[in-house]
Amino acid sequence: MSHTRPHSPGHRAVLGSLALLLATAGCQKANVPATGAADASKESQRTAAPVAKAEGSDLNRSVRDLLTATCEHKIPMYTCDECRYEVGVAKAGEEMFDPAQGGKLATIRAGSRPLGGGSDSNGEIRLNEERAVYLSPLAPGVVRSILVDLGVRVLPGQALFEVESNEFRQAKADLLRIEAALKLAEATATRERDLHEKGVCPRKDVLEAEAALGQTTAERSAVVGRLLAFGLDQHAIDQLLVGGAVSQSGLMPVRAPFAGTVLERSLSLGAQAQPGDKLLLLADTSRVWVITTVYEREVAALLRAQRLGPVQATVSVAAYPDLTFKGHVEQVGGTLDEATRTARVRVVVDNPDNLLRAGMFARVRLLLPGASGGLTLPEQAVLEDEGRSFVFVRAAGPYFIRRPVTTGRALDGWVEVGGIEPGAEVVVKGAFLLKSDVLRSKMGAGCAD
Repeated sequence: MSHTRPHSPGHRAVLGSLALLLATAGCQKANVPATGAADASKESQRTAAPVAKAEGSDLNRSVRDLLTATCEHKIPMYTCDECRYEVGVAKAGEEMFDPAQGGKLATIRAGSRPLGGGSDSNGEIRLNEERAVYLSPLAPGVVRSILVDLGVRVLPGQALFEVESNEFRQAKADLLRIEAALKLAEATATRERDLHEKGVCPRKDVLEAEAALGQTTAERSAVVGRLLAFGLDQHAIDQLLVGGAVSQSGLMPVRAPFAGTVLERSLSLGAQAQPGDKLLLLADTSRVWVITTVYEREVAALLRAQRLGPVQATVSVAAYPDLTFKGHVEQVGGTLDEATRTARVRVVVDNPDNLLRAGMFARVRLLLPGASGGLTLPEQAVLEDEGRSFVFVRAAGPYFIRRPVTTGRALDGWVEVGGIEPGAEVVVKGAFLLKSDVLRSKMGAGCAD
């Protein structure tokens, strides 16, 4: 008959200690990976190392590196719709370039294009001083009529105002007197010739009569010249010789010497007018001057450019912010301003619509010819990301890759670039669409962890 001995307190303590040891050992075993799992973990770390090394901006990596990189989907990363953003690649099918479908994108081949240098300066619109004049009477008188108003366009020879002048009236009277004397002198000379041929008078009388005729003819020419200077034309002089009450009038017209616009008028009826008074300003505003300056260091380049041909210029004014007026340099000053060390430059600008007005401030750019040979692109092709400039270049098929560029001078929508090869196909129109596509990676796109 067997008996089961109850456990003593000491025995129960030993059993409890053994159970605790077994539990602790099991827990430690659970925390130690198996040999196969440890090997897999080490392999995973070795595989992940190149990815960590490749992290950073795609703009810092070579095209070869970007196009040969393989993603976790075992395909070239640039062709993967999930991963290509990480290497700065955007995809654009031919339908994006089709004008019939909207033509959202367009490309251009990078090449050399002469890009002129520019000299920017402030300037002021001035009247063409060769076609602007203040008019006044050539003899003292009283203003009796004003025939034009401000802003009116006038034709050459058109009467602008009239002055009643005693000198003009006297010149008319002198012409009538000289004309009568001339007729008498002609008759006397003819009679003396006839008498001399008949032997009635000596040769001396003929010579005296012909001398008197010549003197009277000269006096007539002088009086006619005075009347022409006073504003009469030959037709008016002929009418004066016909006679009539109007012929004795002292009204002297002041006429326009050329076609132009009346810009200023300081006339009042009954006022005294003297030669040299600035009574009316007439100017041809179809062409204006823009006076600007260039610094001493720029004078040599400007003079060299002038020897090659007319130096073109563009002019803009605040009144028309969306317009650019084209002109050319007509004159470079021969001296420098001692205070500013600048030379005066005169630019001539056509102004057929009379938009530019004397006194307007202007911004002037002198377009100096630049050396060719550098690559240039339209400015819209060059984009910015975190302070760096880049363009999209076709890599292969429908794939376009970001490439960093440096920029130089910019003019008329074109900019000098460096960092890409001549002939590279660069996206111009719609480049910002590709930029938006690529930068999705910065918002969480790309391969899943």
